[in-house]
Amino acid sequence: METLKSLREENKKSRAEIAAALGVSYSSYSNYEQGFRRISLEQILILAKFYNVSEKEIIYAQLSSCRKAL
Repeated sequence: METLKSLREENKKSRAEIAAALGVSYSSYSNYEQGFRRISLEQILILAKFYNVSEKEIIYAQLSSCRKAL
């Protein structure tokens, strides 16, 4: 299962680039990627378009990241 980090790396994007696309700070996005914060539905839709994947894949990636943080 993909994680948010692996999706970002596969697309050769930095955390700063993704944070800017979502309209959040670098540290907020870093917390999403590490599973310390959850992404809003609106941000899931933005990431799905950004990465050209389904919303479901972003949700699973977020869940995978959250499990690793526990």
